[in-house]
Amino acid sequence: MIKRNLPYIISYFLAAVLVFLGTMFYRQSLLIVLLLLMLLLPVISIAATYYAYTRLKLEVQLPSGTIQLPHDLIVKLILNNPTIVPLLNCEVHFHYENIYLPSEIDQTIVLPAENRRENTYRLPFQTRAAGMFSFEITKIYVTDFLHFYSFLLPFHWKGQIPILPEERELPEIRLTKAAIEAEDSQPAPDGELTNDLLQLREYQPGDRMKDIHWKMTAKTDDLMVKEYDRARDLYYLILPELDKESLQGTLSAFYSLGLRLLKARELFRVALYRPASHSFELRKISSEEELLISLYELYLIKPEVRSAAYHRFTEQYPDMYGVIRIAGGNVVPPAVIESY
Repeated sequence: MIKRNLPYIISYFLAAVLVFLGTMFYRQSLLIVLLLLMLLLPVISIAATYYAYTRLKLEVQLPSGTIQLPHDLIVKLILNNPTIVPLLNCEVHFHYENIYLPSEIDQTIVLPAENRRENTYRLPFQTRAAGMFSFEITKIYVTDFLHFYSFLLPFHWKGQIPILPEERELPEIRLTKAAIEAEDSQPAPDGELTNDLLQLREYQPGDRMKDIHWKMTAKTDDLMVKEYDRARDLYYLILPELDKESLQGTLSAFYSLGLRLLKARELFRVALYRPASHSFELRKISSEEELLISLYELYLIKPEVRSAAYHRFTEQYPDMYGVIRIAGGNVVPPAVIESY
C-alpha cells in the first residue's frame, strides 16, 4: 500500500460505516447483504489483482537502427496479461533524456492491461538535439480495482538509442592530409607518391611512361624508371572540439564531413579527445559504420565550456600538420589555422 491509496480506503470505510448504521437502524435484509458484499469486495479485489499481477509481463521496444534529426522516435510498451482478470491501473514510472540535455524529472503514465491479450502502447518523443537518447523504466505499480493496495512489479529496464545530427551541405574547402604517426599506422605499398626520389630501377610492365629516366636509359640501353618514395602515413585527420555552445553544429559538421570523405572513398582518422584524462584516441575510419561508432563515442564525452582539444593536441603532437578542426560548428581547414 502507498499513501495515495489512503483516501480510497478511508472513503470506502466511511461508506461501509454508513451502510452498517443503516442496517442497525432499519434492519433491512438488503442492507445486510450490501454490507457483506462491501466487506468481501476488498478481499476479492486484492486477491484477483495479485493473481493477474504475478503473471503480468512487460516488454519495452526502442526503434531499431538509428534516428536522424528531425524525425521523432516511438517507444513501445507491451503489457501481456494472459489471465482472465483485467488490470485497469498499471502505473509506469519512467525517465528519459538526451545525455547532452540531462533531466531529473520522472514521468508517470497509467495504462490498462486488458485480459487475455497483448496490449501495445506507443509513446512518442520529440528529438530536439543529436546525442544519445536514454529511456529508463524505474518502477511499475499495479493497483487493484478499489485502489486499496498497489503491488510493486519487480521490473527495471534501461535502453539507449543514438540520435544522428542532420547532414548538411558544407562549403567547398581545401583539405590537407596530416602527417602524424599513429599507433595503428602500417606502411602500405599504395601510399601517395612524394617528390623524394627513392631509386632507379629497370622498367617493369605497368610502370608509367612519364617516370622513365631517359638520360639513364640512353646510357645503359635499358629502360630505367624513377621510383619515388611513398608517404604511407599521410591521411586526413579530423579533430572535433566539443564546446557546449556550438555542440550541435559541431556534431552536424563532423558527421557531414565524414560522409563526404567516405563518398569520395577517402580514408581518414578521427582524434577523440577525452578531457577527463587529457588523452587522445586516433580512430581509423573506412566505412559509415566506423564513422557512426566514432560519433557514438563523442556522445559519451562530456562537452567543455571551451574545448582544449586543439591545445592539448599540439602539445602531444608538436610536429604535426594538416589537422582538420571541427570548431564552433564549422570545418576549419588547416590552411586557415596553420602555416607550413
